[in-house]
Order: sequence, then C-alpha cells, then structure tokens
Amino acid sequence: MNYFSVPSDFNTRTLEKFDALNQQYSDSKVIETYGQLTVGSVLSSGRVIDVLPEVNYQALEKFVKFGLSKGIEFNYTLNPACLGNQEFTEEGIEDILALLQTLYDIGITHLTLTSPPLFELVLKSPNRFNIKASAICEISSVHKAMFYKNLGASRIVVDPDITRDFRILKNITGSFNNGVEIIINNVCLKNCAYKMFHYNHEAHRTPGNDTQTITDYYFNRCSMQKAEKISNLLKLNWIRPQDLHFYEKSGIRNFKIQGRQNVLKGNIIKALRAYFDKDFEGDLFELITLYAPYNSFQPYIDTKKLDGFVEKFFNNTEFCQEMCGKCGWCEKYAKKSIDFHQAEKLNTIALKYYGEKDKYRNLNIESIESDDVELSLNFDFERK
Repeated sequence: MNYFSVPSDFNTRTLEKFDALNQQYSDSKVIETYGQLTVGSVLSSGRVIDVLPEVNYQALEKFVKFGLSKGIEFNYTLNPACLGNQEFTEEGIEDILALLQTLYDIGITHLTLTSPPLFELVLKSPNRFNIKASAICEISSVHKAMFYKNLGASRIVVDPDITRDFRILKNITGSFNNGVEIIINNVCLKNCAYKMFHYNHEAHRTPGNDTQTITDYYFNRCSMQKAEKISNLLKLNWIRPQDLHFYEKSGIRNFKIQGRQNVLKGNIIKALRAYFDKDFEGDLFELITLYAPYNSFQPYIDTKKLDGFVEKFFNNTEFCQEMCGKCGWCEKYAKKSIDFHQAEKLNTIALKYYGEKDKYRNLNIESIESDDVELSLNFDFERK
C-alpha cells in the first residue's frame, strides 16, 4: 500500500473526491491533507502565507472534522526554516502552546515541524501529537534521519536532493524503517545553492513584515538558474508515476505531493490519479505543477520518452557522480523528451525576462557619502 500526503484546498468537496479515490484503489490511499491557518496564524511555515488558500479557524475546524469523518487526517504545517527566535521567548512559547492546544481541540494530532527546539516544545505539551520532520530539515543521511527519529518524529520527509540517490534512500529506510516519505513533484534544481536561503526568506515573509522592497529575488534567480541549460529540467527532483516502483523497492511507501500554492488553480485530483495509476502520458511539467499555471517559459517534456532515465540510477547506485560535464546522461534524455529548438527559444526569453525583472541585479547605487558612510540607493524598477 502506498500512502499519500496532499496539500489542502480547504474545500470539503475535494475531500469527498479523495475519499472516492481511496474507495476505488486498493493499493494507494490519501491518508492526510496538510496546510495551515492563514488568518490569525501566529507562526509562518514553509510557504509564504499570501500564496496559500485563505483559511481562518472556523474554516479549518470544519475541514478537519469532515476529513476525519472520511478517515483522512489533517497535518498542520509548523515548518518555517526560522522562527525568529520566538521559541526562546516567554511570549513566543505561550503563543505556540496556545496554538497547539487550539489545534488539538479540533482534532488535529499530526504536525510537520522543522526546528529541533519546536520538536522539544511540542513533546512537552500536554497533548500527544504525531510529528513529521519537514523536507526543510534537509534529511540526507542516516545520521540525520535517526536524529529526528530520536527527537520524536514518526515520519520524515527526506531532502529532495537525494531523490535519485537510491543508495542513501535504501540506507535511510533500512535504519528508520516505516515512515520515510519523499516528495514526488519537487521542482527545485538538485543541490540548488539558493535553497536554504530561500527557505529562510520565506519564513520571514510574514503578514507583519512588510518592510521588503524586493520580494522575488530567489524566485527570479531560481527561474534563471533552471533556464541556463535545457538539461536542467531533468535535474529537478521530480518522480514520474511510472517510476514509483523504484521507490517502493527501496522501502518507501509514503509519498508527498507538494503545491499548497497550486491547489486552487490546478487539478490535484487529476495529478493524484496519475500517481495512483502509476502511469502518465503527457507533459511532465503540467503534472508536477498540478496543472496550475507556472510560467510561460516551460517547454513540453514528453513523459513517456523518459523511460529508462531513472532506472540507471536505481540499478547502479554509484552511477551519478555529479560530473555533468563528462557524463551527458541528462543531456541525452533531455534531447529525447524535449524539443530543443523550442526550448532554446523559451530559455532565451526567460533569461531576458527574469534578468530585467530582477530588481536586485538592476539596482543603481547613485552615491556614497564617504564622510557619514551613508548609502543612497535608487531602485530602477522599470523594465528596460
């Protein structure tokens, strides 16, 4: 049996559709949806609140109770990369404990956490929660997996950067046993140097923090990084439905679909059905973005033409040494599955667009007052 954790749109009709899928399939099941309050929330999470479905306490309570009536748990995401040291202040601790009590009172017993002090605080609370360690914990080794297990996690989401490192995945599942979860539609470039800084940036973009002049630095830089080479699209940490069996053989039975920012504009049921069927024909990028609009610069990736791509990683766990200049494996499959002529055009347009849109790259320093060491900045926000 494969178990799926999926993003919440806080619509009970969607829960009814999840329940229908659970009844239809005997080997796959939605066991939980996940999300958070966006109105009145005292803590941020791994996503910026203003891109998430709007939900207050009353709507959350209604959704949670309806889900429980269908056998579908709700996992509350308390997983920012940084809490701004709230967890070390008396007021912050009181706020966190009050939130935990509120969640428990409406039937929420599952949490996704990042910060080790928050793990400890949750375990000190009078209520018993099932804790999942977030992908933001960057669990990429047996040592880290066991650290979070000993800290109280019954489930861990492994670092997306080890999605095709089956040696490490097998070692983690062999040590942690049940409860190892992997994201199946991650769109981050493997080993992206911006990743942790991006996590921290998102954690601090809270409703009360409106001092930023520039808010899209990391999104622009990530988008430009992907567009630098066509083969980079194959180096994103996605998993095709027809490749799930490699992960099952590695001991993984828990799969997470990300995309809390996509569920309102996409089609989570259509995407989920493809993973339940373990088969998909069409544009891979449409599937992994849950059929929600992403940007205008993504070329069509023929999913069926990627047959055999992941198999080599599975059969030879020492295969990928990340020597991309010498290997050519991703380049080979990019040429098979992507129209290079179209992709080159789109990448050129994308690099120009995001380059012009990148306010940090384009800011002009007009003058520096050397006597007072004062910096005067003039931001040229207009596209040239």
